Amino acid sequence: MALLEDTPLERQEEGRSTSKMVLSSRSIARRAFFTKSLTIGASVIGLHLLDGHLHDAAAATATRQPSRTTNKDKALRTTRLQACGRATDGRLYHTIRFPSGSWQSSFGIINDQESNGRFLRFIDVDCAGIVDSLHVTALERSGIIWHTIRFPNGTWEGAFGNVNDQESNGSALRFTNVSCAGTASNTLHVTALTRFGAIWHTIRFSNGSWQSSFGNVNDQESNGNALSFTDVDCATIGENLHVCAIDRNGILWHTIRFANGTWQSFFGNVNDQESNGKTLRFTSVGCASIGGDLHVTATDRNGVLWHTIRFSNGTWQSSFGNVNDQERNGRTLRFTDVDCANVADTLHVTAIDKGNVLWHTIRFSNGTWTPYFGNVNDQENNGKTLRFTDVGAAGAV
Repeated sequence: MALLEDTPLERQEEGRSTSKMVLSSRSIARRAFFTKSLTIGASVIGLHLLDGHLHDAAAATATRQPSRTTNKDKALRTTRLQACGRATDGRLYHTIRFPSGSWQSSFGIINDQESNGRFLRFIDVDCAGIVDSLHVTALERSGIIWHTIRFPNGTWEGAFGNVNDQESNGSALRFTNVSCAGTASNTLHVTALTRFGAIWHTIRFSNGSWQSSFGNVNDQESNGNALSFTDVDCATIGENLHVCAIDRNGILWHTIRFANGTWQSFFGNVNDQESNGKTLRFTSVGCASIGGDLHVTATDRNGVLWHTIRFSNGTWQSSFGNVNDQERNGRTLRFTDVDCANVADTLHVTAIDKGNVLWHTIRFSNGTWTPYFGNVNDQENNGKTLRFTDVGAAGAV
């Protein structure tokens, strides 16, 4: 901790440093102006005495301009995939896929990083990248939402935080499924399903405080009373929150929370937008944004993985695409849970198979896929002993 009496001195030094920079910048600017004047004058009489020096002066001036990197810039430069899994023992695990394509050497136990982790066991997990930090939301067995953060230096927040305790109506609500998504303005959106299948929503603001109460999303939609959901995921495009959910009949629905806090007036039926939607029924959903497009992945009742896109103009891809058919080992794999993330403008998909193993594939910007699903458990030293039921994926700087 800095002593109080040190503060004025630091500010004085900052002031001197700032003054020097200003004076230096002004001096270089004057020099560049003077050089340009001489060059023009000399050129008029045909001397060209200072050719080449004007560029040097201008370059020197340019190098003095400070570079500014915003949170939005950082958010757009995601280079690593971070995955969180809920294991069959109820604990949360974490790993990273690096830009080189290699994976972290072993799954890290998130519960061991939190002072209250030894007492908590979870039933669902999701994660979201906010600039260069990873936010994790998880549901414990009693249906309460918990939250923690992995910081850029690899350390974790000291304890899981009880989100229900932050909401005025949290004591009355118990959830079965949770998802989250971050924005470039450092806010975290959380959506969750109650045991009756209604979607609820809250926000963690950039200062660490939470919205005062959970909001009922079904109540915002004209057809919300008629729908009950079994799975939900969300993603942000700019400051808009896109929510995808599967109803009890296996149909995929979509809505939007706009930046001003209002919601789209009704849930839209995604199956109706796809030419093969009438024959498909889903069990799990994950979504992610790339540019202005929303990519949606879902597992059907047979365990096959499908993909579609909602384009920035609001239209949808004409049909669900069968991801298993794009992978050489896709015929032998069947999945129970899926999530996806934007990493460097490519879609990374993580999925849990029926044997509780974690797999990974990539959809590139040209629409092609990696030729096979990769077994993530095989990349981790402790992967052979771990089995997962749920996965969350996020892109991080």
